[in-house]
Amino acid sequence: MVASLRPPPVAPLPPPPPDATRAAETCPGQAAAGKRPLPEKSAKAPKTWTQAIAQHLKKLNDAGQFYPPEAIARGLEGEVLVLIVIDESGHVSGARVEQGSGHRILDDAALRAVRSLRSLPADAPREALLPVRFRLR
Repeated sequence: MVASLRPPPVAPLPPPPPDATRAAETCPGQAAAGKRPLPEKSAKAPKTWTQAIAQHLKKLNDAGQFYPPEAIARGLEGEVLVLIVIDESGHVSGARVEQGSGHRILDDAALRAVRSLRSLPADAPREALLPVRFRLR
């Protein structure tokens, strides 16, 4: 079974503003000023909000909490388009199915998965359309 998240079918977000501390890393004379370079980010940390969502859905899938066993037994597949509303703290404050998969059990599973998102990165929009796919191998 494969669960994947495609990028939303909306225009890409503008890049985040440049980070002044990153600009300082490339300035000549930094070593002379005695400044330490910034630590590298962990390879496990997602870089974007879409990667954070994909990582969360993969974690749910690995724990057997994403694809409903009944849907697997019945061979159901589909894609659910979910509208999410994200609050300032990065939690999903609202979600609804914008376009269903044709199978209520998959639509409900997509909503459960999306509503369990926590601590999305700062670059996450306040609203987004997420396609959630349910595919069997």
